[in-house]
Amino acid sequence: MNRRTVFSARVPWVHVTPLLSLLLLAANAEAADRETPLFRDPTQSVEKRVEDLISRLTLDEKATLLNHRGPEVERFGIKSDKWNQCLHGVWWDRPTTMFPVSIALAATWDSPLAHQVATAISDEARGIYNGWHQDPKFPGEKKGLIYRAPVINISRNPYWGRINECYGEDPYLTGRIGVAYVRGLQGDDPRYLKLVSTLKHYAVNNVEKDRQKLSATVSERMLHEYWLPHFRDCIVEGRAQSVMASYNAINGVPNNINHLLLTDILKDKWGFSGFVVSDLGGVRTMVRGHAGGKMTFEDAVARSLNAGCDFSDKEFMEHIPVAVRNGLLPESRLNDALYRVLRARFRLGEFDPPELVPFSKISPNVICCREHRRLSLETARKSIVLLSNRGHFLPLDKTQLKTIAVIGPHAGMFAAGGYSGKAIDPVTPLQGIRNSMAPGTEVLHAKGCEITIGGITSVDREDGFSGGASVKLNADAAGAYVEFTVDVPAPGAYEIHLRYKTFPSRGIYQLSINGEDPGSAIDMYSATAHYDNQIVVGKKRFRKAGVSQFRFTAIGKNPQSNSFTGHFDRISLGTALRYETERLTYVSHTGGRRDAISQAAELARQADVAIVYVGTTLAVEAEGRDRTTLALPGNQEALIKAVVTANPRTVVVLLNAGPLAIPWVKENVPAMLEAWWCGEEGGNAIADVIFGDVNPGGRLPYTVYESDDQVPPQDEYDISQGFTYMYLKGEPLFPFGHGLSYTDFRYSNLRLSAEQISPDGTVTVSVDVQNSGSRAGDEVVQLYVRDVQCSVKRPSKELRGFQRIRLQPDETKTVTFSLPANKLAFYDESTHRFVVEPGVFDILVGSSSADTRLMGQLEIKDAAR
Repeated sequence: MNRRTVFSARVPWVHVTPLLSLLLLAANAEAADRETPLFRDPTQSVEKRVEDLISRLTLDEKATLLNHRGPEVERFGIKSDKWNQCLHGVWWDRPTTMFPVSIALAATWDSPLAHQVATAISDEARGIYNGWHQDPKFPGEKKGLIYRAPVINISRNPYWGRINECYGEDPYLTGRIGVAYVRGLQGDDPRYLKLVSTLKHYAVNNVEKDRQKLSATVSERMLHEYWLPHFRDCIVEGRAQSVMASYNAINGVPNNINHLLLTDILKDKWGFSGFVVSDLGGVRTMVRGHAGGKMTFEDAVARSLNAGCDFSDKEFMEHIPVAVRNGLLPESRLNDALYRVLRARFRLGEFDPPELVPFSKISPNVICCREHRRLSLETARKSIVLLSNRGHFLPLDKTQLKTIAVIGPHAGMFAAGGYSGKAIDPVTPLQGIRNSMAPGTEVLHAKGCEITIGGITSVDREDGFSGGASVKLNADAAGAYVEFTVDVPAPGAYEIHLRYKTFPSRGIYQLSINGEDPGSAIDMYSATAHYDNQIVVGKKRFRKAGVSQFRFTAIGKNPQSNSFTGHFDRISLGTALRYETERLTYVSHTGGRRDAISQAAELARQADVAIVYVGTTLAVEAEGRDRTTLALPGNQEALIKAVVTANPRTVVVLLNAGPLAIPWVKENVPAMLEAWWCGEEGGNAIADVIFGDVNPGGRLPYTVYESDDQVPPQDEYDISQGFTYMYLKGEPLFPFGHGLSYTDFRYSNLRLSAEQISPDGTVTVSVDVQNSGSRAGDEVVQLYVRDVQCSVKRPSKELRGFQRIRLQPDETKTVTFSLPANKLAFYDESTHRFVVEPGVFDILVGSSSADTRLMGQLEIKDAAR
């Protein structure tokens, strides 16, 4: 019985009508408070629930929910939702399955596999999330379900530091892999999202230097033809629910406030219903970088939201209320941004009972499970590209080998990519060889040289140093400072990394070094200061307690001398800093001593075959760090030459992200593999390919240039000036789409379903592919188109389809492509739209952009005829 029934049974109605009315109103309000709010009712539509929640929020609460690292809104029990990364595995402080990096995934040219990988990663992400919500004692850092992946920027610039994170130089390939990855992350449930996939970085983002203030100059046509199609694919087909606006500007307009980019194209033209998030500190960097401090934060926040940015950092939370009150930001636009963000969170099931959300049933046991490790191995195997194989040198017959020399800085190293998690028992190339060999086979190992950064070697060992340098560390009892002595064997730069734990307050702390050598110098963050005894190397601001790292470089007073020993001691960091760990990194210009290379060559001479593992690491190419040359860094090519001279039976394996221009290696080494940074099972995958347990089928997702001379300037964003396979001037070292096999494939019987189609028509292209060799293998059948005669400059060819197929010896399969006429269009700047121009197009099918085996022709008829 409710309260109103009890009351009316006891009090005569006629005498208490005014009192009764008041009491009834109070009772109704109390009952309403006890009822489930509409936004908590899962039987209602998501749209109604979001609108109901927005109607209940205060202006400050709305602003709080648009801070992607904001606090909980306690009044409604809305938790803080922290984003995360998952480019090739979940980025977490506990182990997760580590897959090959994104550029390696693209090298598989296998969209279904990309979907499988993303599905496995999102399973682990949900398993982690469910663990936290089902067990208060579940370990690890807590994150939400909004994931910043995939990176679908184009590697137009081969020097770009983040090539490891992307899918190569071609918009079509990037779009196909990207769509599959997005769908794998977000799941296929019609009501609920598994994760929210955030596309990065929108748009024309391809240079790291000054990325937070640079402006890319790009034509309207190039923007729509090259820089945007893959984003459109992932939005329209993949239905990605989030897009990140990049730091850079386009034609002088910062992307965070670019209405054309964020609203006109993304939301209005493509129908994007998700939310746009700024890159970390996007508002702050815009104010301090692009605007040079001449824009207020209030104005920057209002302009960002008005342009179409929906979600950002604390600047949104702090300045939205003021911007609304001052009339800079309509509350209707604020509500639209909030609607987009909350709609995604509702679809993640955040506001529903777990039993209604299918993904809440995923167990934490899926994290690092055997199935995912096997999938990582399969992906690594499929990503490996056989670049060259003179005289069918590979595969090696391991039954005929008594001694193998495993050489190179990458042989005993596990290389991870950007935003990597923590792998369990990752397999190095050396381990992979040992795992493959029969008992009794001798495996010799030598490092030979270091991996270097523009001639500077970077080594991270337990004692922090190698190559003859030594260090002695002593922290005093209070931990206020640490003394160290460095003895270096040769002139050059020696970088030392020291980590300290800060506590308990924020502030600026000055580092000072007392150098016993009066003529020595310390270089910190590229700022060199010479003093006789006291050397001030810089200041660093600590914003919170935690681990921090200082970098500085000891530089000899006479870099031309043949010998040099520096002695530096007592780094004073003040009483507010406590020494935490003796992690040191030694960096040297030498790139490895000549005697080490000679020793490696001698091992090669003793072996039946030598395998040399060389490449790069994140110390060479990474976020914030572009390369300046395509050459193999340091003395690695010298190491290869020495080994090949000692033993011509040599295989070179590359472990890198961006292309490496190494023509001497191509001409003088019997066989070469591109193995990328290939995940936790990479060592085993490489060995499987070398010994023929796996037939390589990977293909290059970018052009490998012959030399730096072929590459246009980095700040040239018009690819028609010589970038990529579409406009390259001259012959590449290895072409886009290239990859050899241990078997042969024969193409025949190219046929088109029609010789002519209308501008809105579609043609079916079919070709027969036969495995004419003696081994089973994978072929990647590639479809290119070329406009024979056009009114504007067009690419030499453009990828418009691909399929990876498996063929047994002597087996033939028919591969079919659907080619709509709109895939032959170009962007017309006079009408601001894509147009299909009547004329003749070459239809090319083959195994790479430079190896098209068959050609047909298609005519697009004039629609007026």
